[in-house]
Amino acid sequence: MGIFARIADRMDRQSGLMGAMLKRRHVDLENLVGAGSDMQMGAAIRSCMACRSSGECQNWLESDDGTAPDFCPNARFFDQYAKY
Repeated sequence: MGIFARIADRMDRQSGLMGAMLKRRHVDLENLVGAGSDMQMGAAIRSCMACRSSGECQNWLESDDGTAPDFCPNARFFDQYAKY
């Protein structure tokens, strides 16, 4: 597998995990966009793309654990925009 294919695979995996985490943490995307938090969202995306805890993330997403995951570099960001 070439470098571009590996990069594309990683981007697909990480974006899928981030989407699932946004949903699982009940992030209010309308509130997020309306808050003008483009820079914060960009930083969260870059943080997720660089994250080395993909396996932990996948396991957490498959569990019934409702607490914010300690390993996630975006946990505070998700909590900030969660709708509870």
